[in-house]
Amino acid sequence: MKASFLKLLMMLAVLGTSISGANALTVGGPHATMGFKCADCHKTDAPQAGPTNETCLSCHGSYEQLAAKTKPKHIANPADKEAHANPHESHMGPINCTDCHRTHKPSELVCGQCHTFDFVPK
Repeated sequence: MKASFLKLLMMLAVLGTSISGANALTVGGPHATMGFKCADCHKTDAPQAGPTNETCLSCHGSYEQLAAKTKPKHIANPADKEAHANPHESHMGPINCTDCHRTHKPSELVCGQCHTFDFVPK
């Protein structure tokens, strides 16, 4: 009985290690190519949530700076608001960076829930 219990305990330990390893996330995208580690954005090596806007903006600049960087360069039809939207200057105001930008899965444009724009967030 004691040997069976020990075998069961060992199997659970091995299974738990393989499951946690399979679910472990790694840094992806541009941050990975720059050698970032979890703690660079999350402030811990074992994050439980996404980084804060303050963390993102401390490297990427203010919302105003981002709006200037992502302002459309050439607008064919200024009346067509769908064709020249600026994701960092919208009617939604400043939103959480991680609502659109993601490192562990593909980024997704929140504006795309209602609008159709010709750009994809990085």
